[in-house]
Amino acid sequence: MTMPLPIVPEQYPGGWQRMLYAEPHTPPYRVTDTTTQVVWLQGHQWHADLRIPADAPDFSGIQSLEECSRSQLEWLASLTAFTGLTQIEDGICTWHRFQDLCPSLEKDVGLLRWLNDHTIEEQHPVGHYVEHWQRFTAPHAKETIRIDALGRLRWLALGDHAIAITPRQSAATPQHPLTLPSHANTDDLRWRASLCFDYCQRHHEGWRIELSTQPWRQGRFLNGTRYSSANAATMPL
Repeated sequence: MTMPLPIVPEQYPGGWQRMLYAEPHTPPYRVTDTTTQVVWLQGHQWHADLRIPADAPDFSGIQSLEECSRSQLEWLASLTAFTGLTQIEDGICTWHRFQDLCPSLEKDVGLLRWLNDHTIEEQHPVGHYVEHWQRFTAPHAKETIRIDALGRLRWLALGDHAIAITPRQSAATPQHPLTLPSHANTDDLRWRASLCFDYCQRHHEGWRIELSTQPWRQGRFLNGTRYSSANAATMPL
């Protein structure tokens, strides 16, 4: 029996950019962050989110995970990037993470309220942090999704903005994704970082990668047209 999936209220779908992260949720803040580049695409059911800190290591000359040093792999495996289904009820938002670059046991729940027509405030349920999100897509931008044969989200596009997800392949040996990156072995780190999130914008030449959890991919154009078609949402990639 197939059960219906939750659908978020109509005012929330869109592309959102984080303008502020602060701890705790009210001033005086002990910690603030306005430099991490954060993109959250929210569809009618699916979300995709990636966050790239400003203090990235130097990846000059690197073209693959195999070429990364251990310290570079630890940084990549510690990034925040995830995708899954969203549930919003009475201002309580739960992001059910189905693919997570750096998973934890903590449930991802936030309390949402509107500051104006294009800005949302998110608070941690017990006040650990506050985030401000500003919409950057046009209202009711056309949504396109791609889900592979295993039910994993591979592509979420809202108008001219999209996030492409490349899942990890099955590991040859058992992996332990909840182990701290600093305690994981190099092969484990490389496997973890193989879950790739690319934030793309549509240009005349095609979809260009603007941000990526694999930094050497930034500036590339996606090959082919498999992401730009508007065919059935469940077509495998």
